[in-house]
Amino acid sequence: MKKYFSIFALATLLLLTACGNDEPNNEQSSIGIVYSRAIDNTTGTTQFSQSQCGFTVRNNGSSMTMRAQMILKLTESTTVEFSTNFMPLSASSDEAYTYTFATSDISTTSGAHTISDLRGKINMVGPTYIEYTVDGKYRCYSTLQPYYTHTTTVVPQGDDSETYSDISYGVLVNNAGTEATLYLFGFHSPSSFSGVNLCYDKLKIESTATGYHLTGTDIVPTIHESTYDATGMPNEQYRASSIDINITEQGQSLTGTISTGTAESPKALTLNGKFFVTNYL
Repeated sequence: MKKYFSIFALATLLLLTACGNDEPNNEQSSIGIVYSRAIDNTTGTTQFSQSQCGFTVRNNGSSMTMRAQMILKLTESTTVEFSTNFMPLSASSDEAYTYTFATSDISTTSGAHTISDLRGKINMVGPTYIEYTVDGKYRCYSTLQPYYTHTTTVVPQGDDSETYSDISYGVLVNNAGTEATLYLFGFHSPSSFSGVNLCYDKLKIESTATGYHLTGTDIVPTIHESTYDATGMPNEQYRASSIDINITEQGQSLTGTISTGTAESPKALTLNGKFFVTNYL
């Protein structure tokens, strides 16, 4: 249950804050799992890290602000911890419930590091994306566990295919950053109108300069009846002979294919998903 809940924790907090009490100084805090990549601009090497980070949203009645407390690895031996002051949330024109933010008011609590050019984007019922520079050398990208809400999924049926736009994707990464789990939330085949959660586990994941690369072979997915159902049942119908997923735009966009079916009758699930309607700040 905890595994699923962490994806939605901050989104729920923000939705309640945005739609709840409008009285001044209504403040709520949350802790979420954040994935970060630090790219060395000199060598091009990428360092992945996963940590619990804090977010506080304050509703002042006529405006909203947010504070972030972040932890990330620059290298295997160097960890940076910093916090922002409250940043104004500015409504984005591309999508409802979406805000952008930026600040130079940042304090570090571990070592003498300089954080600059921090900016990001948040959807009140979806994901959070933050990018910033450390010590003028490392460009860093952090996302509250990747959850792609703007999606299209092409599902083949015989010689035809049908396209669905109401299936969301979630990606969870293990602490070492070597394996990942891919979820298709609300998945349903062309012959079914009821949705389930389809889970492909133990995928290999690699950090890249632009995001992540997920691959896998011969994986039997599990079916979960609801988001909070922690016990999945194996599902041979969508056994994947191969999985190849690219996460690009610094983690904001997902594309790829899950090959299913048999050698005599191959099929594929084609996935396309985004964090936001337009993935730029």
